[in-house]
Amino acid sequence: MKELYIEELSIIKNNQKMLDEIKFIFGEILYLIDNEMPHVREEFLRLREIFLKSRKDMNFSLQDVLKDEDIEYTDELVKLFSMYMILINIIEERHEVDRDSINLKDMLEELKEEGFDNEDIIDTLANITFYPVFTAHPTESRRRTFLEAHHDISKDLDLIFPFGNMQAKEHLRYRLSLLLHTSLVRDEKIEVLFELDNLLYIAESSIMEAIVNTNREVEELTGGVLQNSPIKLGSWIGGDRDGNPYVTNKVMTKVMKLQHNSIIDTYIKKIEKLTRELSISSDICKPSDELLESIEHDAGYLNSDSIKLYKKEPYRAKLTLIKKKLKNRLFAINSSNEIDFVYSKPEEFIEDIDMIIRSISNNNSRNLKELRSLVLSCGFHLMKLDFREHKDMVNGALSEIFSILGYSDNDFATLSKEKKLEIIDYALSKDRVELVTLLDKLTKESANVAEAFMKIGWAKDNFGDEIIDSFIISMTQSSTDLLAVLWFAKNSTLWRKGENTKISITPLFETIEDLRLAPEIIKELHSNKHYRAYLEDRDNNQEIMVGYSDSSKDGGMFTSNFSLNRAINILMEEQEKLNLKFKLFHGRGGSVSRGGGSTLSALLASPAKSVSGFLKTTEQGEVISSKYLHPKIAKKNLTKTLSILLKKSIYDRFDKRIDCGKKDMYQELMKKISDQSHKTYRDLVYESEGFMGYFKEATPIFFIQHLNIGSRPSKRKDTNRVEDLRAIPWVFSWTQNRTIITAWYGVGSGLEFLKGKDRELLKECYKECPFFKATIDNVAQTLLKTEMEIAKLYNKFATDTKARDAIWNKIEGEFYKTVENILYVRGESNLLENEDHLRQSILLRKPYLTALNMFQIELIKKYKASTYAEQKERIIKQISSTIVGIAQGIRNTG
Repeated sequence: MKELYIEELSIIKNNQKMLDEIKFIFGEILYLIDNEMPHVREEFLRLREIFLKSRKDMNFSLQDVLKDEDIEYTDELVKLFSMYMILINIIEERHEVDRDSINLKDMLEELKEEGFDNEDIIDTLANITFYPVFTAHPTESRRRTFLEAHHDISKDLDLIFPFGNMQAKEHLRYRLSLLLHTSLVRDEKIEVLFELDNLLYIAESSIMEAIVNTNREVEELTGGVLQNSPIKLGSWIGGDRDGNPYVTNKVMTKVMKLQHNSIIDTYIKKIEKLTRELSISSDICKPSDELLESIEHDAGYLNSDSIKLYKKEPYRAKLTLIKKKLKNRLFAINSSNEIDFVYSKPEEFIEDIDMIIRSISNNNSRNLKELRSLVLSCGFHLMKLDFREHKDMVNGALSEIFSILGYSDNDFATLSKEKKLEIIDYALSKDRVELVTLLDKLTKESANVAEAFMKIGWAKDNFGDEIIDSFIISMTQSSTDLLAVLWFAKNSTLWRKGENTKISITPLFETIEDLRLAPEIIKELHSNKHYRAYLEDRDNNQEIMVGYSDSSKDGGMFTSNFSLNRAINILMEEQEKLNLKFKLFHGRGGSVSRGGGSTLSALLASPAKSVSGFLKTTEQGEVISSKYLHPKIAKKNLTKTLSILLKKSIYDRFDKRIDCGKKDMYQELMKKISDQSHKTYRDLVYESEGFMGYFKEATPIFFIQHLNIGSRPSKRKDTNRVEDLRAIPWVFSWTQNRTIITAWYGVGSGLEFLKGKDRELLKECYKECPFFKATIDNVAQTLLKTEMEIAKLYNKFATDTKARDAIWNKIEGEFYKTVENILYVRGESNLLENEDHLRQSILLRKPYLTALNMFQIELIKKYKASTYAEQKERIIKQISSTIVGIAQGIRNTG
């Protein structure tokens, strides 16, 4: 079998342990084949060897290497290659934990060496917040079954290496055998609550543990008891209704209740465990007076058996009372009657935990401190929900209501901005309207919008303020879009003038033009007396979300990133002028074309003053499982992020600039690149004749739309325009056919456009400007994942030969132009040769990705040749399996 590892040996350098695990897993795959499907062993090994050798020669079809009588084994072979890819991911994640990485302790030392005082560093660390928001975006292609198996297999490998645990080996085989007979794709359409179920599994099995361990490290470094957790969790699942008809008000409240019940159940289980553990006798260790007084005060809520049992064990008595208060919260959520003896807010729960901690020794309080740490982060809500709706839905509802109230006719949406402002100002000056009295007068869509504000108010009253906060307006293009939300906030009592408002009105700027207008829109809002009053009630804090997905689809990857960077720079300048505090929310996807890549590099490269101790960013799709499914990796990701956040926050606080925002020569250089890149990208995507037809035929978009991996439709509107296609299926499709144009197209033309001194300045800009470096590095990574020889085979599916040839020539020419220029800027002869670990990771997967792509291509041919519906359905399911396998290999599909 030794020759089978030649390819891996040539790729994996200086990591014998990882190579040993890959060999072991491959052996287990063969064991599985021999015991479960011996008829495919010969074909699996033969095909694997062919694809390992296919790096330089892909000029063949799968039918050239598959024996005619073995075509029937497609399902088994696709499953085996996909499983092998998943297992490679698990092994790599395990070794990622062991790799040297940034950590908080080292970052403190680094900052002290840079001249910052320890007191200032500790003070900054105690006040930073990392706020990952987990979205429902459909790029996690695996079912929960596979997520759980991923988790179990990783644990098994922890025991097998280096301990050789035979029980773990048997369990591994059991898990692999089950997976082999489990479909890679769901038969049923995924629902919002299924998405929540996946996320709750990751939270309960990994994220909570990682938060507790990270908080403990921060506490040790700061030398004090944390009053606020540096990690807060957010979610869009159940709150993101932009274009998703399945996220109803009923679903939203159901999600909030499930999150609440999930975290309360977690606390109850931990309290029950502590009750068993804390058997401390008052005869041996005298409890504090405050604890005894507390128990005596609440003794009426203990039953007679509990009083007898815990007479000499006060800690168990107090924990029993705590458990009763938590259980009563579960009753209170569903009861119309007032429930006695219940926690109304998490701070009361923490007070009770602290009371016990103060009464016992440090050693005995370890698990109590862990519980306290979890409550600091998760409260009674677990993850703070964001609400997102498209501006047209909010404005449509407002237009109906204003017509009913006589503020305008039903043409409000068509009025000029000046006229809209005049009407909204008038409406905001009027007394509050009871929204409930309007519901039966509105269309269903508008009633849903109005009711959503009422449900948000209900949720905050019943679950607590932390359950939901941000109201995000998609495709914000005018100050009136936010003022419309302010009117609803006022009339639903989410905002009462002169009081702390209960809602964060958050514009989402997504397209290139919207980003350009963002600073002006914020200035207009600040000049409006009603909105200014709202800002004052929020201590002059304004959350602003910037979207990477649609801006990239609109203008290409480089222009998107450059426009975002410039918009944030200008916003930071306006922030000081207006005496406001902007909190930026970064809407990043998993792929480079949707703002993905290294969050840490992007964080350091962000404009001066744009972080200042706060990072809120979306975590999407496969990124969630790759960063958070394994507790050790989740902990490492959290500490790495906090470390870089600390560094950037120190720089922002003490005016140390490392961005190139003020260096005009670099800005002018990047603007030239952006302008030419934008022009080249628009020429391909928006101006090439027949482009949408080509896209539909040369990518597997048709089959992606059949995948049951997300609750949201693939389009906002049922049109054939690029603008109306969601960014995720757009990116997903180009990733599957391996062109990945969404992450690099136009960059080569932008770089090549520079001549003379500008050309010479490129390498200096790469070295001196973190933003430019991070952007170029992300492009380099994607280029190595791109496979033009495979893309050429998908290209053949396009039937309009004239359009196909013209579009393919543009794509192929731009690819090689981009590679040449990226190599020049990075000073390399081969892509990523300066980042050996990342290069190894990508190359390791390439042969298996090739296999899955070739299977997909042949299955698409088979589908096109099929003549009846039942056969087509079977082939679609097979193609769906290849999509999932390729997604696992690329690792950042959408």
